[in-house]
Amino acid sequence: MKPIFLILVMVILVGVVNAVQPTRKPFIKMKIDGILLKTGDVLTVTRGQKLKLEVEMEGGRRDFCKFPDAYADIAGKAQILSRGDNGLTYMLNNKKAEWKLLNENAQFSTDDFIKIVASENQKTAELIIADEKFSQSFVKVTIKATWQFSENDSTRQEVNIAEASTYFKVAGASDDWFLSQNIKVSGIKNELVQEKLIAVQLACDSIEKDLNQLKFSAVQQSIRKLQANTNELKSTIDELKASNPSYQIKVLFKGLPSDHPYSDISLFSSIKTSWSTLEPFLNEQKLQLGKLPEQPVDGSKDELVKLIGSYTDWQAKLPEKTFEHLSQYIPALNVDSIRMPEKFELIAKEKVVADYTLTLNEFNSFIDQRIKKVAVETQEINSASTRIQAIRLFDGMLRSFFASINWAEWESTRK
Repeated sequence: MKPIFLILVMVILVGVVNAVQPTRKPFIKMKIDGILLKTGDVLTVTRGQKLKLEVEMEGGRRDFCKFPDAYADIAGKAQILSRGDNGLTYMLNNKKAEWKLLNENAQFSTDDFIKIVASENQKTAELIIADEKFSQSFVKVTIKATWQFSENDSTRQEVNIAEASTYFKVAGASDDWFLSQNIKVSGIKNELVQEKLIAVQLACDSIEKDLNQLKFSAVQQSIRKLQANTNELKSTIDELKASNPSYQIKVLFKGLPSDHPYSDISLFSSIKTSWSTLEPFLNEQKLQLGKLPEQPVDGSKDELVKLIGSYTDWQAKLPEKTFEHLSQYIPALNVDSIRMPEKFELIAKEKVVADYTLTLNEFNSFIDQRIKKVAVETQEINSASTRIQAIRLFDGMLRSFFASINWAEWESTRK
């Protein structure tokens, strides 16, 4: 019986070793001056110092492409043709399939105390610490990667998003030792308290992220997480004060994680207003285009330039970052089909048409597809404008929660 038992154990172990692992959640590998950091790490810096920041997304679909043997259920059945950071190509059942990275964008955010000079590939950036007097700052990185899967004539896309933050403390500055987007702490530094503070900030970040995506059920969970993490922070501070009566700490909560999403409510209202006049405007554009001759005559080029300029003017009057907010709140909307093509923008700017007939036909086609899509766009924007109003409810909940805290201070930063 013993040899059979050992064989069974070996078979089970082999099965476990060869089992396909789930891909890791997308995350950002971040280095500053070659030092690998975890999100939430605090670095001591000097005013005027320059640092090199390197970021790279790992996990998610990239795991699948780099390590198909570990993360793909095709391993052992498919012929791997190529693999790497930016894609995976393989043959399975005599069919060629491919995952490839379409684009990967990194966005950096900070406050007034750090200047970020990003490289063209957005994988590296120079951080310049301000010379002015301050104690702490932060840098937040968000990377969005779009992948495409192709097999035969069908394709589909997948988006991976990851975020990471690091914090900076100025050497020899005041006793402010923790500073994040929503928290400032001074007094005696404590690693356990710092851990709880990071957890509170991460909960705030989750709330902001979920609000930005209108994932309201997730917002409720994140608010509960924030409340639980804040209570844990208070308990940790109370325990430290009980064991060390001389321990001093001052916690200041700044603003609300709903501040930025809340400001988007009025922004979206402006976008909605812009779209309410778009359909009649486009129909008028089409009507005027129909009056132009197929071949150029006196004044027809100028009239075509004028019509192209009219759409450029409408686009220029949109609220700032309209296309970014449409992509954020209505990801199904193709903003590239809305935005004026560069060749038409150049014509509107230089007021010159090189090939009248070609330009007339292409602009006609552009206006046709805009007319075809405007009704759906308007419906989607109106729907999002209605749904975004729910942010007011969660904003009120957060305001009540922070205002009720009596063991720390809360400062509203909203104008």
